[in-house]
This record gives sequence, C-alpha cells and structure tokens, in this order.
Amino acid sequence: MNRSKGIHYVILILAGGAVLIGLLFLRYKYKGRADGAPSGVIISNNNLAQYTVGVLRSGSLAIPVSIADTPAAREQGLSGTNTLPANAGKLFIFDTPGNYGFWMKDMNYGLDFVWIDSAMKVIAVTPNVTADTYPQIFYPAQPVQYVLEVNAGFSSKNNLTVGQQLLLK
Repeated sequence: MNRSKGIHYVILILAGGAVLIGLLFLRYKYKGRADGAPSGVIISNNNLAQYTVGVLRSGSLAIPVSIADTPAAREQGLSGTNTLPANAGKLFIFDTPGNYGFWMKDMNYGLDFVWIDSAMKVIAVTPNVTADTYPQIFYPAQPVQYVLEVNAGFSSKNNLTVGQQLLLK
C-alpha cells in the first residue's frame, strides 16, 4: 500500500469517528423528548406557540404551552408570574408516572390542574384552585406523567374532561 492511500484511510477513519462522537453527543443531548427538543429547554411564556397540547375531539382545541421538564422548571412552575395568557398553559412533564403534588406557592391567580397519564389521557381535573389554598398540596387520584396548568375555569369553559385523549405537538 502506498503512503498516500494510507493517509487517506487514516483521515477517513478519523472523520468517521468524529461523526460517530457527534451523533452520540446529539443523542444524549436530545434524549427523552419525542419532539427532538433538548430535554433541559424551558420555553418562556413569551414563546408559547412552540408547543401545543391538542385535545382530540370534534371541534379541536389547541392550547399553546410552555414546558416544565426539569426539576428546577417543575419547582418554579408558574410561581411569581402575574398572568397566564387566556388560552395558554404550562405542561409539566415527568420522566416516569407518579403521584406528583402541586401547590399554589407564590401564585397570583387561580388555576385548573389537568392530570394526564402516560398515554396522554386526562384522568382528572382539579378546577379553580386559588392562591389562598397554599400550603395545601394537590395530588392526582392515580399516577400521572403529565400535568397541565391552565387558568381557573378554562377546563369547564372548554369542556376539558376526564377520558379525553390529548396530543403534544
């Protein structure tokens, strides 16, 4: 084998290794998100339209949401915000189903909690939870993997009910 062919093979092997390392890095960075977004990304309320929760029923309802999928983002939630846009929400995403508790610490407005199982089906709605309920903690009746927070009264106004199938886009 001549020397130039050997150099080409070495360069080809190094380039292939770099591509493989890059793919492994991207897989780790985007692990766990069905939409391919980085797992640690928190979308601010000013950028709600990037994700929507769709309600599958006749006369569809799309709810723009910000995502809370890290421990810090889930702990912060909507605490300290002055308002939530009228038809928007905050979607809490957990790695595994569980009985996660929610409270109204540092909240300035009321919320509905929509409890959602791992198949994105609504299993319960806790309506009209007010800020003065703090330090009470609200829990789902059975394990959930998602919790959608929307303005108080949103669920009844939009007929968001137990058994509805949701879709995250």
